Amino acid sequence: MTTIAQTDRLTIRSWIPEEDAESAFQIYSDPEVTRFIKTKTTSTEDAIKLLQRWVILSTQLNGGGFWAVVSKATPEILGTIILIPLRDEAEQWTQDYEIGWHLKKSAWGNGYATEAARAILNYGFNILKLPTIYSVARPENTTSIRVMQRLNMIPIGRTHKYYKMELEMFKLGKLT
Repeated sequence: MTTIAQTDRLTIRSWIPEEDAESAFQIYSDPEVTRFIKTKTTSTEDAIKLLQRWVILSTQLNGGGFWAVVSKATPEILGTIILIPLRDEAEQWTQDYEIGWHLKKSAWGNGYATEAARAILNYGFNILKLPTIYSVARPENTTSIRVMQRLNMIPIGRTHKYYKMELEMFKLGKLT
């Protein structure tokens, strides 16, 4: 297990497929959590396969990845944070990195997404040396858009360039 970042309340670490599958299943089988995303699971076995894919992809992304967001207090897995290249309409990786988050419903409204995202933005800018990090959300996903606003990300409008759907796009450049 690799720890990517820590905050006062959170540890952001690599997923451990067999150990974390039940937590991932709880997150990605909840229709409210998956309402705006393509990632869904239907069983613990399905969750193991998802996490195994994410672990493999994370080794191929030059430092980017899909990571578990874990409470230091409980050590409960609260969700996922990602820092990955955006995929174009042909599902090919681009040079543009996005940050994103998926949290289980019981973790909503506690500032965890913003806290984890700040840590991963710091990682992206200072460790990976990314010049700009983007974030995208479906226009009706106002909760994620509010997180982007709290992160001081700049809205750059709607796009159809990624994920074969209309998305609100935000960006943040490295603060000097």
